[in-house]
Amino acid sequence: MSDASAPVPTPVSLTTAAAAQGSAQARATLRGVLRLQLLANGLGLAVVILYLRILVPQASAGARGQLNLTVFGGYLVVNLVIFLPVNVVLLRRAVVWVRNGTTPTDRQRWLVFRLPLLETVSALVAWLGGATAFGVINTGVRREAFGLGLAGFVTCTLLYLLLEGHFRPVFALALIDAELPKQRRDVLPRLMLAWFLGSGLPLITIGLLPLLVTERLSENRFSWLALASLLGGGAVMAAAAVSVARPLGRVRQALRQVERGDFDIHVPVDDLGELGRLAEGVNDLVEGLRERDALKTLFEHQVGPAQLAVLGAGADRVGERRRVTVLFVDLQGYTRFSERHMPEDVVAMLNRFFRVVVAAVTAEGGWVNKFEGDAALCIFGAPEDTPDHAARALRAAAAIPPTLAADREVLPAGVGVATGDVLAGFVGTPERYEYTVIGDVVNLASRLCEGAKEQRSGVLASETTVIESGLGDEWQHAGSFRVRGRRERAEVYTLPSGRRRDRGRRE
Repeated sequence: MSDASAPVPTPVSLTTAAAAQGSAQARATLRGVLRLQLLANGLGLAVVILYLRILVPQASAGARGQLNLTVFGGYLVVNLVIFLPVNVVLLRRAVVWVRNGTTPTDRQRWLVFRLPLLETVSALVAWLGGATAFGVINTGVRREAFGLGLAGFVTCTLLYLLLEGHFRPVFALALIDAELPKQRRDVLPRLMLAWFLGSGLPLITIGLLPLLVTERLSENRFSWLALASLLGGGAVMAAAAVSVARPLGRVRQALRQVERGDFDIHVPVDDLGELGRLAEGVNDLVEGLRERDALKTLFEHQVGPAQLAVLGAGADRVGERRRVTVLFVDLQGYTRFSERHMPEDVVAMLNRFFRVVVAAVTAEGGWVNKFEGDAALCIFGAPEDTPDHAARALRAAAAIPPTLAADREVLPAGVGVATGDVLAGFVGTPERYEYTVIGDVVNLASRLCEGAKEQRSGVLASETTVIESGLGDEWQHAGSFRVRGRRERAEVYTLPSGRRRDRGRRE
């Protein structure tokens, strides 16, 4: 059994720590939104230039001279100047609670969860408007205008996926102590959207080219167009795959830590769909395991590891007859001590006393069955079967008095040891029960403990115990002992003189 005075760990919630870490990550996230928008739109503009200059054949010689890319570029610049401040205001309003370190309102949560879509819609409007303006100003360039619109769809899909992944720390912070939508599905729509805009739409475009282009396309240009569609589709699908794989990777890592017995983990809940519910389920699982582990530790301190193992094997098992050795230890002069000292001093002395008893009994493989005020009942041979239980008990009994004598803050004690047959099992009601041993040997050990207080060694052991232990050479016969409630006297043994240090009784 563990030390009764040792601290018992309690379940620790990681919500506060997760919120503090999430707040720092969320603030860092907001600073990277503009960079992502410039990156995605810059890649889209590069695709447009490649599309117009290399992949799609130019218009007729007369129209080639009239092709005006300046209008499209100017349009994007104007939209950047207009939409960028709008996006900044929208972003600040949605995440003001992050900077202030406060809990978001329901409206702020709604706005945060739709930030990637709102930021993407503004970019898509700019792309489609630019493609339309380009087609109106330039004549005979409908395929080029169509290509601009297609590039805008692919670019904005990539932008949405990047922003959604980038905003996950903010989502995780907003979802702390918030309910997730029960019927929301995100994984399948996200992957299907990525497939359609990254692969399906480019393939449809290739199929429609004969209708959009009057002249015959060369095989070389078809190859370039297929390559561009492959790269663009791959980029979009990669972003979608990462948005799914990253949360799953965190869950897998968390489960590995749980397998190793590490429950000090918290998986960020940063998705409103299935992935968010999966992370939430893992956190609930870990919290339950953490509480169970703390409860097991607390219960182990109350009843001991041995009894806990028996409970785990099944609390409904009937009692069984066992041959055991019982060690009973009781303080001497406790009543007078408690009358003359404050309760805090009494408890401190008892804890020191029980610490000595637990250490001595545990070292010999015994089990402290219960504390009874200023006494302790210890069992050797149950619930774990130990054939040499008598020898173990005598060694523990010999170790207790000198250890107590070395600590002048603790009262002396008497130790009684007896061996016999008992019924070991559970006693009590279904509402409250305990594992203990029932038999005359328990009463005998208690009576020997009282008699041991009159012995110089402080220990008395029954003859049966000494014989079964094989340690008769180390113990000396102390005569016949009258056991209250018995007709026959008991032959008892004690430690030779000098095994216990002489000292006056502490008052």
